[in-house]
Amino acid sequence: MNDFLSNLIERLLGVHPGAGEGILWNFDHAWYWPPWITLLAAILAIIFVAGIYLREGTAVSRRYRMMLAGVRLMLLAIVALMIAQLSISVKRTGLPSVAVVIDDSQSMTVADRYDDNSATTLLERMKKAGVDAAEPQRFRLAEMLLRERNAALLRGIGDSYKLRTFFLTGPRSSPATDAQGTIEEIRAAKPLGEVTRLGAGVRDVLDDLRGSAPAAIVLLTDGANTDGPPLSEGAASAQRRGVPLFCVGLGSEQPVRDLKLSDLLVEDVVFVGDAVPFECKLSAVGFPGAKVNVVLREKDNPEPLAKAETTVGPDDQPQPIRLIYRPTRVGRFEYVVEVEPQPGELQAENNRQSQSVEVRKEKVRVLLAQGYPNFEYRYLRNMLERDETIQLNTVLQEADFDHAAQDQAALRVFPERKEELFSYDVIILGDVNPALFSATAQQSLAEFVDQPGKGGAIILIAGPQYMPWGFRESPLAKLMPFALGGVRPPDPTAEISEGYAVQPTDLGFALPPMQLGDTPEESRAIWEHLPELYWLLEAPELKPAARVLAEAPNRTTPDGRNLPVIVMQYVGAGKVLFHATDETWRWRYRVGDVYFARYWIQMIRYLSRSKLAESGRSAVLTTDRREFSPGEPVRLRVRFIDERLAPAEDEGVTVVVEQAGRQTRKIALRRTTGRGTFEGVLTRPTPGSYHAWMAIPHVEGGAPAVDFTVTPPAGEFAQIRMDAQALREAAAATGGKYYTVETASKLLDDLPPGRQVPIETLPSLPLWNRWPVLLAFLVLIIAEWVMRKRRGMV
Repeated sequence: MNDFLSNLIERLLGVHPGAGEGILWNFDHAWYWPPWITLLAAILAIIFVAGIYLREGTAVSRRYRMMLAGVRLMLLAIVALMIAQLSISVKRTGLPSVAVVIDDSQSMTVADRYDDNSATTLLERMKKAGVDAAEPQRFRLAEMLLRERNAALLRGIGDSYKLRTFFLTGPRSSPATDAQGTIEEIRAAKPLGEVTRLGAGVRDVLDDLRGSAPAAIVLLTDGANTDGPPLSEGAASAQRRGVPLFCVGLGSEQPVRDLKLSDLLVEDVVFVGDAVPFECKLSAVGFPGAKVNVVLREKDNPEPLAKAETTVGPDDQPQPIRLIYRPTRVGRFEYVVEVEPQPGELQAENNRQSQSVEVRKEKVRVLLAQGYPNFEYRYLRNMLERDETIQLNTVLQEADFDHAAQDQAALRVFPERKEELFSYDVIILGDVNPALFSATAQQSLAEFVDQPGKGGAIILIAGPQYMPWGFRESPLAKLMPFALGGVRPPDPTAEISEGYAVQPTDLGFALPPMQLGDTPEESRAIWEHLPELYWLLEAPELKPAARVLAEAPNRTTPDGRNLPVIVMQYVGAGKVLFHATDETWRWRYRVGDVYFARYWIQMIRYLSRSKLAESGRSAVLTTDRREFSPGEPVRLRVRFIDERLAPAEDEGVTVVVEQAGRQTRKIALRRTTGRGTFEGVLTRPTPGSYHAWMAIPHVEGGAPAVDFTVTPPAGEFAQIRMDAQALREAAAATGGKYYTVETASKLLDDLPPGRQVPIETLPSLPLWNRWPVLLAFLVLIIAEWVMRKRRGMV
């Protein structure tokens, strides 16, 4: 109705507003009575006229007389209009502006994933609007919204407002101020902006239009702010100036599909032939239930060294990945773990992690002692003597005096001097007779394990005669991972007919020496099919620090727990491994030394990791990568190459994080798997360069340190998920609205009217003396006379 009157007045006055102009009109008069007197006079006039006609000509119906009264009142109204000299005053005005801001950053090239019906509908809308695109890219969706229905949105804005078009990263303001010019510009534009500054972009628009604040800002974007102040700060500026934001979210609210590997953990120095676990975490978005391949390879060599297929879990839930590889060559190698890129994945830079690993071939000095030549001793001795990475010495207490002369590896007596004993890396004690051990030798053995700076490793193998109860009163008692009072051996007179399978625990499977196969699945299968053992020492009362690596599922304690078979315990700076059986030789059945040797060699190497500390580094401090985004947590990891130097407390490592010009922060790291690995997280880092170093504990050779940087996103694709929440909040904070591509058609009707600025006052249009008014007066007088004449009321 208002548009109709405006057009009528424009025709009556012959006024034709230019581009960006309009007319503002209102009624004017010379009536000087106060409103309340005017209203009172009108009421009295109605009562007076109605009263006269009700008393006149009672032969005529009341309805007819009321019609005559109405005609008379209209005549009085025309007279009053003439007395008031009613006219229309007209002013030429400048229309309020509406800014249309189009995001042309690189993230607008993203084609989001939609369900089939939605994707088909969008492609059909794009084709109908004249947008030539094979997939629903965000920037082309913006073009579709501005072009569809013959550019109805832009033309509607141009009719009622002054249209101003801005590109977020392109020219500050488009020279086009009409719908067609804007269409031509967006058709030729390409989303090439390297960063998205939504907060700064809104402020720039407000500054450009500071002379007259726009009625509204229409923002077509994906909401992903990658640089500068966030959109919320731009919305705050708009709110202070009373400018609402009408945000159109371009893209799907479904997360962008992505696979990401992080937190790669592998030893820095390993032995040739060892089962080296490469552990990392796989996070995914948009691939639930998909099967993906994770591959280990050397850098610049596409040939896979290990491969695992895994099923992707729910979105944003990291899942552990474990690859096992046995190095075959000596040297330093850069290993890469990567997950194969999947269809629909937009970035693959975060699909891989790499780390440098040194592979060595070291000889491990082992001392094997046994009281009598049982099967375990014989097979273990022969296997270790053949292995070129083992330098073996043996002590057989019940051997003939000439045994040492006949066997090059045999010693006549057990070493008593610390210098001799401490030269070994691992000592294996089988079922030895404590009576043939001097008190000095037993004390030296205890110190071999727990003495700071040495921290050797000892393996205790239970037997039917002496180990472990024979050492109840000796210094070795504290090395036992269980209470000796609760130990019970099998009845020596009873025949053991039922065997048991050795089943590694979850903790056991997490350790490298328990990997008998090349993959975790293969290792589990091998353990399940190993020959059963029979003899088992019952040791149900484990010490708190003891860790069960393997158990017997069909041999239980009185309270229903599985009896332990292989137990490890950290004592002081060293490690103690206890075998509750002396029958691992049975694993040789039909396959020879394959798994028997693999287990023992790997376990001995694992326990002798102090050999690797000879590299000059006792501990290393690492991060999962060297560059991080602002606010992204930084995972710090300390690994003691010489595990003897690791603190006994689970939270015994403190790392100091320094940043120039900022307050120093201390991060407490907590022990994870194994004795020598500690992890912690630096939260909410700000941009800048960081230096982190281990303050506690103190280690010789200098504290391990690492440098890393926190930088703004290197590109637009560091954050490509549509941020609908930020758009909703910005719109709500400014009194605007948020729209999707499906609801954007409602935007034009929701725009506020804005404030028109008068430019020129035009001549007024008098109504009281116009001929239509005089004609209406004459028609009403004649009509009243005719109506009275027909009813004989004249």
